[in-house]
Amino acid sequence: MDGADQIQWRTLDMVKGGGAALLREKIVDSTSKKLVIIVDEKKLAKTLGGPQPIPVEIVPFGYSSTVAKIRKISEKAVLREAAGKAGPVITDNGNLIADVFFRSLRRPEIVHEKLKNIPGVIETGLFLQMCDVAYVGRKDGRVDILRRS
Repeated sequence: MDGADQIQWRTLDMVKGGGAALLREKIVDSTSKKLVIIVDEKKLAKTLGGPQPIPVEIVPFGYSSTVAKIRKISEKAVLREAAGKAGPVITDNGNLIADVFFRSLRRPEIVHEKLKNIPGVIETGLFLQMCDVAYVGRKDGRVDILRRS
């Protein structure tokens, strides 16, 4: 059981890693027999992306050239700055997080592969074909149950 930063209502593809632990989350989520996600209705989307950035974990060495290459395939990419301290966010693995923006990801699997092919990229926050069931809490107290088709 886990949460998500954004989930596509038809495919149950997700964006995760807003807390900068996307590599570890992906390892844990990929080992589950059945992945159940719990979100509120604000996290549902027709397509992934939009105002929601895609977190991308990158190695510190050569990070500026990695981010420059990411910018070539995205709308915008910025190194995530830490709140309350000077400098970038450092993951539990000692890496950096780039927040990458796309207007709309109609084919997230293609974007995922393009990002993964950039030297220095460790992992993306695109969790594709992993969620089996999503429980969506509504303002009125109802809960919708979505299943991957």
